[in-house]
Amino acid sequence: MDSLLILVLLFVVCIVVSILGTILLFFIQNRKIQNVIFFVLSCWAFFISYVNAISIPMVYMGQQMLAWIFGFLSAVALLIRYAGKAKTRYTVTNILVTVSIVSSALGVFLFMR
Repeated sequence: MDSLLILVLLFVVCIVVSILGTILLFFIQNRKIQNVIFFVLSCWAFFISYVNAISIPMVYMGQQMLAWIFGFLSAVALLIRYAGKAKTRYTVTNILVTVSIVSSALGVFLFMR
């Protein structure tokens, strides 16, 4: 099997899982299920950032740091979600995880040449 085909399949799976997870995160009203989806998506966002950061050559240190920053956005969202007291923390953390996923996926897509 061609390695480029495997890379494209990995990217398509990442995008499909990210889109479905984000849609479920915003449209499911049950708080317990939403918390589980949020935790899984936070780990997923960090995984995508990890793949993005290790796929960039060491010469592009600025882009690597940017990839790691997008990954740590999901870690910040986890901290806010489970340590925060305000009622708006759910919406804010959902948006942070979505931004982390979208920016990391775009980073993988834009650097894949």
